[in-house]
Amino acid sequence: MTQTLVNSFVSTYWDGLACDPENWCYTPSNYDVEGVTLVGGIHMKAWDELNPWHNPGRALGADLAKVEKLKQDIESYGINTDSPVIYYDADTNDRINGEHRYLASDQLGITGWMAQAVRFDTEAAKIEFATVSNKKRSDVHTLPSAADIESAIRALINLGSIATDDEIKDKVRFLATGAISESAIKSLYNKLIAERMFSGKISAETRFCEWNDDRLNTFINNSEDSWLEEYYNNSSEYTLYINMRNFEARIGTLINMASQAAAVNKPLHLLFSVPLQQREQLDTTRGKVFTDRLESIERQVCNMMGMIHERCADYFAWNHPDCEHRFLPQDLQNEEADKLLILEWK
Repeated sequence: MTQTLVNSFVSTYWDGLACDPENWCYTPSNYDVEGVTLVGGIHMKAWDELNPWHNPGRALGADLAKVEKLKQDIESYGINTDSPVIYYDADTNDRINGEHRYLASDQLGITGWMAQAVRFDTEAAKIEFATVSNKKRSDVHTLPSAADIESAIRALINLGSIATDDEIKDKVRFLATGAISESAIKSLYNKLIAERMFSGKISAETRFCEWNDDRLNTFINNSEDSWLEEYYNNSSEYTLYINMRNFEARIGTLINMASQAAAVNKPLHLLFSVPLQQREQLDTTRGKVFTDRLESIERQVCNMMGMIHERCADYFAWNHPDCEHRFLPQDLQNEEADKLLILEWK
């Protein structure tokens, strides 16, 4: 294959390897349909060289849900060179199948696909081939599930072959890519990392930790801290988790919940995690949640209403005298991994 040919098809999701027929494992077939002959071998074919053709065996047309699923699969994992190629009429350039791949390609900027030319003796042979060629066999192997991968990672952790959070991430990704979704991969390694925090099996260099929603869920499911039942999981209380790394995105929810709580004279209890700062002590960062970030919101609201902050600060539900705010543990050497923290800030 010439470099010119490769370059004409290479794009964000279609690399040079996918341009080489030698890298495709699929073997073309006439599917035992009489009057059908394969012409040459598989090769790259530009979509704009092919003509649309209505396949009577596809009465409902393209399934847009399948197109979206295929698009997401390509975005996550690239081109699957184990999959069937597309077929086209050698005499008319009619595209016999591959409608879903064509529509996904159009959205992803993929200009062509690996293809096989076919010659038909009759139109009947063309219709029959188009129909039977879509009855592809399912894979004879079963991809590992998220549970399978989790079990394998746990075994590796128990053997001591995985020693750091980064190694957990890398190994989960290595075993899971192509088998489960990207979101499932992230959920799995976050769950395993959070569980290691509870077990105390952390590496020497892992002192401070960050939090996200997946790790928070693991904390809630494992911790026996009474605050969770009394406040966080209590439907009669107003409670909100804020990851200060994403504080701006939570301001709207914060003000909305504070308004609801204030309307019934209830406190708004807040649970926080904070971003780790290289040049700032963890407790200093935590303290600034109140003295800088929340107070800034209070002042903005007061200024908008023409009120003096010092006279109306107590009206904000997160300043209610019955508030029970907490922080997630982030210093794994000095804080209990399964206990929430109270920070004296007033």
